[in-house]
Amino acid sequence: MLKLFLKAILISAALLQSLLCFATPAKTTIKLGMSVALSGPASHIGQQLKQGHELYFNYANQKKRPEQPHIKLLVLDDGYEPSRAVDNTHYLIKHQNVDALIGNMGTPTTHAIKDILKKHQLPLLMPYTGAEFLYQNPGFPIFKLRASYLDEAKDQVKYLVEELGHKNVALFIQADEFGLTLEKSHRQALKNQGIEPVVIARFRRNTNDVAKALTQILTTQVTAIAMIGTYEPLSAFINQAYRAGFRGSYTSVSFVSSASLFEHITVPANIMVTEVLPDPQTCQSQICTLFRAQATAHSKPISYQSFEGFINAYLFTTALQYCQQTPLSDCISSAISRTLKTDPALQDLLKLPQKNTPQRQVYRSYLKY
Repeated sequence: MLKLFLKAILISAALLQSLLCFATPAKTTIKLGMSVALSGPASHIGQQLKQGHELYFNYANQKKRPEQPHIKLLVLDDGYEPSRAVDNTHYLIKHQNVDALIGNMGTPTTHAIKDILKKHQLPLLMPYTGAEFLYQNPGFPIFKLRASYLDEAKDQVKYLVEELGHKNVALFIQADEFGLTLEKSHRQALKNQGIEPVVIARFRRNTNDVAKALTQILTTQVTAIAMIGTYEPLSAFINQAYRAGFRGSYTSVSFVSSASLFEHITVPANIMVTEVLPDPQTCQSQICTLFRAQATAHSKPISYQSFEGFINAYLFTTALQYCQQTPLSDCISSAISRTLKTDPALQDLLKLPQKNTPQRQVYRSYLKY
Protein backbone atom coordinates (compact mmCIF):
# COMPACT_ATOMS: atom_id res chain seq x y z
CA MET A 1 0.00 0.00 0.00
CA LEU A 2 2.86 2.33 0.95
CA LYS A 3 4.57 1.55 -2.36
CA LEU A 4 1.41 2.46 -4.31
CA PHE A 5 1.08 5.70 -2.34
CA LEU A 6 4.70 6.66 -2.99
CA LYS A 7 4.31 5.76 -6.66
CA ALA A 8 1.25 7.99 -6.93
CA ILE A 9 3.18 10.88 -5.36
CA LEU A 10 6.05 10.40 -7.81
CA ILE A 11 3.66 10.30 -10.80
CA SER A 12 1.89 13.47 -9.59
CA ALA A 13 5.23 15.20 -9.11
CA ALA A 14 6.33 14.18 -12.61
CA LEU A 15 3.09 15.50 -14.16
CA LEU A 16 3.44 18.77 -12.28
CA GLN A 17 7.05 19.11 -13.43
CA SER A 18 5.96 18.37 -17.00
CA LEU A 19 3.27 21.04 -16.86
CA LEU A 20 5.73 23.53 -15.44
CA CYS A 21 8.21 22.77 -18.20
CA PHE A 22 5.65 23.33 -20.94
CA ALA A 23 3.93 26.31 -19.35
CA THR A 24 4.64 29.60 -21.11
CA PRO A 25 5.35 32.57 -18.85
CA ALA A 26 2.67 35.27 -19.02
CA LYS A 27 3.59 38.23 -21.20
CA THR A 28 4.58 41.30 -19.22
CA THR A 29 3.84 43.61 -22.17
CA ILE A 30 1.31 43.29 -24.99
CA LYS A 31 2.14 45.36 -28.06
CA LEU A 32 -0.71 46.53 -30.26
CA GLY A 33 -0.29 48.28 -33.60
CA MET A 34 -2.60 50.77 -35.26
CA SER A 35 -2.42 52.32 -38.74
CA VAL A 36 -4.68 55.37 -39.13
CA ALA A 37 -4.75 58.76 -40.82
CA LEU A 38 -2.97 61.25 -38.56
CA SER A 39 -2.43 63.61 -41.50
CA GLY A 40 -4.39 64.50 -44.61
CA PRO A 41 -8.11 65.14 -45.17
CA ALA A 42 -9.24 62.19 -43.01
CA SER A 43 -6.90 62.97 -40.10
CA HIS A 44 -9.73 64.15 -37.83
CA ILE A 45 -10.95 60.54 -37.71
CA GLY A 46 -7.55 58.95 -37.11
CA GLN A 47 -6.50 61.42 -34.45
CA GLN A 48 -9.68 60.92 -32.45
CA LEU A 49 -9.51 57.13 -32.78
CA LYS A 50 -5.95 57.28 -31.49
CA GLN A 51 -6.91 59.50 -28.57
CA GLY A 52 -9.81 57.25 -27.58
CA HIS A 53 -7.70 54.09 -27.54
CA GLU A 54 -4.91 55.82 -25.63
CA LEU A 55 -7.36 57.29 -23.13
CA TYR A 56 -8.54 53.88 -21.95
CA PHE A 57 -5.21 52.03 -22.26
CA ASN A 58 -3.49 54.69 -20.14
CA TYR A 59 -6.28 54.41 -17.58
CA ALA A 60 -6.07 50.59 -17.57
CA ASN A 61 -2.25 50.56 -17.28
CA GLN A 62 -2.44 52.81 -14.23
CA LYS A 63 -5.10 50.65 -12.56
CA LYS A 64 -3.72 47.20 -13.45
CA ARG A 65 -2.56 44.65 -10.89
CA PRO A 66 1.15 43.66 -10.86
CA GLU A 67 0.46 40.30 -12.54
CA GLN A 68 -1.46 41.91 -15.42
CA PRO A 69 0.41 42.86 -18.62
CA HIS A 70 1.21 46.42 -19.61
CA ILE A 71 -0.50 47.33 -22.90
CA LYS A 72 1.62 49.33 -25.33
CA LEU A 73 -0.06 50.97 -28.32
CA LEU A 74 2.06 51.87 -31.37
CA VAL A 75 0.25 54.23 -33.74
CA LEU A 76 1.49 55.01 -37.26
CA ASP A 77 0.20 57.52 -39.81
CA ASP A 78 -0.99 56.19 -43.18
CA GLY A 79 -2.74 59.35 -44.39
CA TYR A 80 -5.68 57.14 -45.44
CA GLU A 81 -3.54 55.80 -48.30
CA PRO A 82 -3.33 52.01 -48.91
CA SER A 83 0.37 51.92 -49.83
CA ARG A 84 1.34 53.61 -46.57
CA ALA A 85 -0.88 51.22 -44.61
CA VAL A 86 1.03 48.32 -46.19
CA ASP A 87 4.39 49.86 -45.19
CA ASN A 88 3.13 50.48 -41.66
CA THR A 89 1.91 46.90 -41.28
CA HIS A 90 5.21 45.43 -42.45
CA TYR A 91 7.06 47.68 -39.98
CA LEU A 92 4.78 46.79 -37.06
CA ILE A 93 5.18 43.06 -37.72
CA LYS A 94 8.87 42.87 -38.61
CA HIS A 95 10.37 45.57 -36.40
CA GLN A 96 7.94 45.89 -33.50
CA ASN A 97 6.68 42.30 -33.30
CA VAL A 98 3.15 43.43 -32.42
CA ASP A 99 0.68 40.92 -31.01
CA ALA A 100 -2.30 42.32 -32.92
CA LEU A 101 -3.62 45.33 -34.82
CA ILE A 102 -6.46 47.31 -33.28
CA GLY A 103 -8.70 50.11 -34.57
CA ASN A 104 -7.18 50.29 -38.06
CA MET A 105 -9.04 52.87 -40.09
CA GLY A 106 -10.62 52.62 -43.52
CA THR A 107 -11.77 50.12 -46.13
CA PRO A 108 -9.12 50.73 -48.84
CA THR A 109 -6.29 50.67 -46.29
CA THR A 110 -7.61 47.52 -44.60
CA HIS A 111 -8.19 45.81 -47.95
CA ALA A 112 -4.56 46.54 -48.88
CA ILE A 113 -3.15 44.68 -45.86
CA LYS A 114 -5.40 41.60 -45.82
CA ASP A 115 -2.83 39.33 -47.50
CA ILE A 116 -0.19 40.38 -44.97
CA LEU A 117 -2.54 39.58 -42.10
CA LYS A 118 -3.35 36.23 -43.68
CA LYS A 119 0.32 35.33 -44.12
CA HIS A 120 1.26 36.17 -40.53
CA GLN A 121 -2.11 35.22 -38.97
CA LEU A 122 -2.04 38.53 -37.16
CA PRO A 123 -5.32 39.43 -35.43
CA LEU A 124 -7.19 42.50 -36.68
CA LEU A 125 -9.37 43.78 -33.86
CA MET A 126 -12.24 46.26 -34.07
CA PRO A 127 -11.24 47.94 -37.38
CA TYR A 128 -12.90 51.25 -38.19
CA THR A 129 -14.70 49.89 -41.25
CA GLY A 130 -17.79 47.83 -41.93
CA ALA A 131 -16.53 46.40 -45.24
CA GLU A 132 -18.25 43.20 -46.31
CA PHE A 133 -15.02 41.33 -47.16
CA LEU A 134 -14.25 41.25 -43.42
CA TYR A 135 -17.49 39.33 -42.81
CA GLN A 136 -16.75 36.58 -45.35
CA ASN A 137 -14.01 34.37 -43.85
CA PRO A 138 -11.09 36.72 -44.54
CA GLY A 139 -8.52 34.06 -43.58
CA PHE A 140 -6.99 35.75 -40.52
CA PRO A 141 -8.12 36.21 -36.89
CA ILE A 142 -10.55 39.12 -36.68
CA PHE A 143 -13.14 40.64 -34.39
CA LYS A 144 -15.61 43.24 -35.66
CA LEU A 145 -17.50 45.36 -33.13
CA ARG A 146 -19.21 47.90 -35.36
CA ALA A 147 -22.22 47.29 -37.59
CA SER A 148 -21.45 46.30 -41.17
CA TYR A 149 -21.83 48.82 -43.97
CA LEU A 150 -24.70 46.69 -45.27
CA ASP A 151 -26.47 47.21 -41.93
CA GLU A 152 -25.89 50.95 -42.25
CA ALA A 153 -27.03 50.99 -45.90
CA LYS A 154 -30.25 49.18 -45.02
CA ASP A 155 -31.06 51.74 -42.33
CA GLN A 156 -30.36 54.64 -44.69
CA VAL A 157 -32.58 53.20 -47.41
CA LYS A 158 -35.31 52.54 -44.83
CA TYR A 159 -35.06 56.19 -43.80
CA LEU A 160 -35.08 57.59 -47.33
CA VAL A 161 -37.63 55.27 -48.94
CA GLU A 162 -39.96 54.07 -46.19
CA GLU A 163 -39.88 57.05 -43.83
CA LEU A 164 -39.45 59.97 -46.24
CA GLY A 165 -41.01 58.43 -49.36
CA HIS A 166 -38.16 59.05 -51.83
CA LYS A 167 -38.10 56.96 -55.01
CA ASN A 168 -35.37 58.73 -56.99
CA VAL A 169 -32.12 58.09 -55.09
CA ALA A 170 -28.57 58.81 -56.27
CA LEU A 171 -25.27 57.50 -54.92
CA PHE A 172 -22.36 59.91 -54.46
CA ILE A 173 -19.35 57.77 -53.65
CA GLN A 174 -15.62 57.79 -53.12
CA ALA A 175 -13.90 56.03 -56.04
CA ASP A 176 -12.08 53.20 -54.23
CA GLU A 177 -12.77 49.98 -52.28
CA PHE A 178 -14.72 51.98 -49.69
CA GLY A 179 -17.05 53.33 -52.36
CA LEU A 180 -17.37 49.99 -54.14
CA THR A 181 -18.25 48.22 -50.90
CA LEU A 182 -20.97 50.71 -50.08
CA GLU A 183 -22.20 50.89 -53.66
CA LYS A 184 -22.86 47.15 -53.45
CA SER A 185 -24.52 47.50 -50.04
CA HIS A 186 -26.74 50.39 -51.12
CA ARG A 187 -27.69 48.67 -54.37
CA GLN A 188 -28.77 45.61 -52.40
CA ALA A 189 -30.72 47.69 -49.87
CA LEU A 190 -32.45 49.65 -52.66
CA LYS A 191 -33.18 46.45 -54.59
CA ASN A 192 -34.94 45.10 -51.52
CA GLN A 193 -37.26 48.12 -51.87
CA GLY A 194 -37.72 47.54 -55.61
CA ILE A 195 -35.54 50.53 -56.54
CA GLU A 196 -32.37 51.05 -58.57
CA PRO A 197 -30.12 54.11 -58.04
CA VAL A 198 -30.93 56.78 -60.62
CA VAL A 199 -27.26 57.70 -61.02
CA ILE A 200 -23.93 56.79 -59.41
CA ALA A 201 -21.45 59.68 -59.31
CA ARG A 202 -17.87 59.30 -58.07
CA PHE A 203 -15.04 61.45 -56.74
CA ARG A 204 -11.41 60.68 -55.97
CA ARG A 205 -10.29 59.81 -52.42
CA ASN A 206 -8.55 62.58 -50.44
CA THR A 207 -9.83 65.30 -52.78
CA ASN A 208 -12.72 67.79 -52.79
CA ASP A 209 -13.14 67.56 -56.57
CA VAL A 210 -16.93 67.11 -56.62
CA ALA A 211 -17.97 69.40 -59.50
CA LYS A 212 -18.29 66.66 -62.14
CA ALA A 213 -20.30 64.42 -59.82
CA LEU A 214 -22.57 67.33 -58.88
CA THR A 215 -23.32 68.05 -62.53
CA GLN A 216 -24.00 64.36 -63.14
CA ILE A 217 -26.56 64.19 -60.35
CA LEU A 218 -28.29 67.53 -60.95
CA THR A 219 -29.12 66.63 -64.55
CA THR A 220 -31.48 63.92 -63.22
CA GLN A 221 -34.73 63.95 -61.23
CA VAL A 222 -33.01 62.82 -58.03
CA THR A 223 -34.66 63.82 -54.73
CA ALA A 224 -32.31 62.04 -52.29
CA ILE A 225 -28.58 61.27 -52.22
CA ALA A 226 -26.78 58.56 -50.25
CA MET A 227 -23.22 59.76 -49.74
CA ILE A 228 -20.03 57.78 -49.08
CA GLY A 229 -16.82 59.60 -48.17
CA THR A 230 -15.13 61.86 -45.62
CA TYR A 231 -16.60 65.11 -44.37
CA GLU A 232 -14.68 67.55 -46.61
CA PRO A 233 -15.88 66.40 -50.05
CA LEU A 234 -19.34 65.61 -48.70
CA SER A 235 -19.81 69.03 -47.09
CA ALA A 236 -18.43 70.70 -50.23
CA PHE A 237 -20.95 68.78 -52.33
CA ILE A 238 -23.92 69.64 -50.08
CA ASN A 239 -23.00 73.34 -49.95
CA GLN A 240 -22.57 73.53 -53.74
CA ALA A 241 -25.72 71.49 -54.42
CA TYR A 242 -27.85 73.90 -52.38
CA ARG A 243 -26.51 76.88 -54.31
CA ALA A 244 -27.31 75.00 -57.52
CA GLY A 245 -30.91 74.56 -56.41
CA PHE A 246 -31.03 71.05 -54.94
CA ARG A 247 -33.39 70.72 -51.95
CA GLY A 248 -33.49 66.97 -51.35
CA SER A 249 -32.41 64.70 -48.50
CA TYR A 250 -28.99 63.22 -47.72
CA THR A 251 -27.62 60.25 -45.82
CA SER A 252 -24.07 59.17 -44.99
CA VAL A 253 -22.35 56.30 -43.18
CA SER A 254 -20.62 56.56 -39.81
CA PHE A 255 -17.13 56.82 -41.33
CA VAL A 256 -17.81 60.43 -42.31
CA SER A 257 -17.73 61.77 -38.73
CA SER A 258 -21.15 63.36 -38.35
CA ALA A 259 -19.92 66.15 -36.05
CA SER A 260 -17.28 67.27 -38.57
CA LEU A 261 -19.73 67.04 -41.46
CA PHE A 262 -22.44 69.04 -39.71
CA GLU A 263 -19.92 71.66 -38.62
CA HIS A 264 -18.91 72.34 -42.23
CA ILE A 265 -22.42 72.64 -43.68
CA THR A 266 -23.06 76.33 -44.37
CA VAL A 267 -26.48 76.01 -46.05
CA PRO A 268 -29.88 74.63 -45.01
CA ALA A 269 -29.81 70.84 -45.35
CA ASN A 270 -31.53 67.67 -44.16
CA ILE A 271 -28.95 64.98 -43.39
CA MET A 272 -29.10 61.66 -41.55
CA VAL A 273 -25.86 59.88 -40.62
CA THR A 274 -25.92 56.28 -39.43
CA GLU A 275 -23.81 55.61 -36.33
CA VAL A 276 -22.48 52.39 -34.78
CA LEU A 277 -22.59 53.49 -31.13
CA PRO A 278 -25.00 55.49 -28.94
CA ASP A 279 -24.37 59.22 -28.61
CA PRO A 280 -21.36 59.55 -26.25
CA GLN A 281 -22.61 62.92 -25.04
CA THR A 282 -25.91 61.57 -23.72
CA CYS A 283 -25.67 57.78 -23.20
CA GLN A 284 -26.13 56.67 -19.59
CA SER A 285 -24.18 53.40 -19.35
CA GLN A 286 -21.40 53.11 -16.76
CA ILE A 287 -18.84 53.03 -19.56
CA CYS A 288 -20.24 56.29 -20.99
CA THR A 289 -19.75 57.99 -17.63
CA LEU A 290 -16.17 56.70 -17.40
CA PHE A 291 -15.39 57.86 -20.95
CA ARG A 292 -16.73 61.37 -20.39
CA ALA A 293 -14.88 61.65 -17.06
CA GLN A 294 -11.56 60.53 -18.58
CA ALA A 295 -12.00 62.72 -21.68
CA THR A 296 -12.78 65.76 -19.56
CA ALA A 297 -9.90 65.09 -17.15
CA HIS A 298 -7.39 64.86 -20.03
CA SER A 299 -8.95 67.59 -22.22
CA LYS A 300 -9.82 65.16 -25.04
CA PRO A 301 -12.76 65.46 -27.45
CA ILE A 302 -16.03 63.73 -26.71
CA SER A 303 -16.89 62.38 -30.15
CA TYR A 304 -18.16 59.20 -31.76
CA GLN A 305 -14.64 58.41 -32.98
CA SER A 306 -12.85 58.86 -29.65
CA PHE A 307 -15.68 56.98 -27.92
CA GLU A 308 -15.31 54.07 -30.35
CA GLY A 309 -11.57 53.96 -29.67
CA PHE A 310 -12.26 53.97 -25.92
CA ILE A 311 -14.77 51.11 -26.25
CA ASN A 312 -12.32 49.11 -28.40
CA ALA A 313 -9.58 49.47 -25.77
CA TYR A 314 -11.96 48.63 -22.92
CA LEU A 315 -13.19 45.52 -24.74
CA PHE A 316 -9.67 44.30 -25.53
CA THR A 317 -8.37 44.88 -22.00
CA THR A 318 -11.35 43.19 -20.37
CA ALA A 319 -11.10 40.20 -22.74
CA LEU A 320 -7.54 39.43 -21.64
CA GLN A 321 -8.90 37.63 -18.56
CA TYR A 322 -10.18 34.92 -20.93
CA CYS A 323 -6.99 34.79 -22.99
CA GLN A 324 -4.22 33.29 -20.89
CA GLN A 325 -2.71 31.13 -23.62
CA THR A 326 -0.10 32.23 -26.14
CA PRO A 327 0.10 33.27 -28.87
CA LEU A 328 -2.61 35.89 -28.53
CA SER A 329 -3.88 35.09 -32.04
CA ASP A 330 -5.15 31.70 -30.82
CA CYS A 331 -7.58 33.08 -28.30
CA ILE A 332 -8.28 36.81 -28.55
CA SER A 333 -11.23 36.70 -30.97
CA SER A 334 -13.13 34.15 -28.89
CA ALA A 335 -12.13 35.97 -25.69
CA ILE A 336 -13.61 39.22 -27.01
CA SER A 337 -16.80 37.42 -28.08
CA ARG A 338 -17.10 35.96 -24.60
CA THR A 339 -16.55 39.37 -23.02
CA LEU A 340 -19.37 40.89 -25.07
CA LYS A 341 -21.71 38.21 -23.74
CA THR A 342 -20.67 38.52 -20.10
CA ASP A 343 -19.58 42.11 -19.41
CA PRO A 344 -22.48 44.06 -17.82
CA ALA A 345 -21.18 47.49 -18.92
CA LEU A 346 -21.02 46.47 -22.58
CA GLN A 347 -24.36 44.68 -22.42
CA ASP A 348 -25.93 47.82 -20.97
CA LEU A 349 -24.31 50.08 -23.56
CA LEU A 350 -24.93 48.04 -26.71
CA LYS A 351 -28.19 46.27 -25.75
CA LEU A 352 -26.79 43.16 -27.40
CA PRO A 353 -29.12 40.23 -28.22
CA GLN A 354 -28.52 37.03 -26.28
CA LYS A 355 -28.52 34.86 -29.39
CA ASN A 356 -25.41 34.56 -31.56
CA THR A 357 -25.72 37.03 -34.40
CA PRO A 358 -23.19 39.12 -36.32
CA GLN A 359 -25.66 42.00 -36.64
CA ARG A 360 -25.08 45.12 -34.55
CA GLN A 361 -27.53 47.91 -33.82
CA VAL A 362 -27.45 51.02 -36.00
CA TYR A 363 -28.02 54.46 -34.46
CA ARG A 364 -28.62 57.85 -36.10
CA SER A 365 -27.50 61.49 -36.02
CA TYR A 366 -29.49 64.24 -37.73
CA LEU A 367 -28.93 67.70 -39.12
CA LYS A 368 -32.24 69.31 -40.03
CA TYR A 369 -32.91 72.86 -41.19
